[in-house]
Amino acid sequence: MLKSLPMLLLAILITSIVGIIIISIYQIYVSTVKQNKFNVIKDASITVIDRCGSILPYWLPLLEGLQNFGQQILPDYPFSLMSLYKKTLMPFVIVYVTNPAWAFIIFFILYYLFVRPKSPIPNRPFIRFNVLQSILLFLINSLLGATFRALPIEFRTSLYGLMVCNTLFWFVLLTIIYSVIKSIQGKYAKIPVISQAVRIQIDNQS
Repeated sequence: MLKSLPMLLLAILITSIVGIIIISIYQIYVSTVKQNKFNVIKDASITVIDRCGSILPYWLPLLEGLQNFGQQILPDYPFSLMSLYKKTLMPFVIVYVTNPAWAFIIFFILYYLFVRPKSPIPNRPFIRFNVLQSILLFLINSLLGATFRALPIEFRTSLYGLMVCNTLFWFVLLTIIYSVIKSIQGKYAKIPVISQAVRIQIDNQS
């Protein structure tokens, strides 16, 4: 498990650097073009740190989704896509698969730091919303993955099974991409049912 720690730190570092770059570019775009044209009003309380902190937790459902569905269907995609996957995300997925305890450790750390009513972290509603949403996506991915693996292997390897796997994979990927884009923009994601459940949970704890 300790051997995989550098990969975890690398993932955090890469995500933070890329997040800061993308957020900076987006901020420049908003301030120079979009704001002048559409007079966009943004929530000034959502800082760059909030946005970067909101992107990081989505690694958890992403790796879970790649483990459950991506590894089964990506080899059937065009070679260029599989090659890109091998060079970027696959090393992290391998570490994630070979160290299953990391998922639960990160899950409980996120819950302890951001979700608990008496959190030791200063109240950051935007980060808390995204952390809770990423945890919910992780749990949904885990449940869907366990359900899919429980199906007969004849179905899983059939055309219909691959269609189901593709649907679940793209559901996972698109919801995470959408949530990350909204985090970069400093806006709250609005995923049907999921985001509403997060809002209800936060309101109940406040």
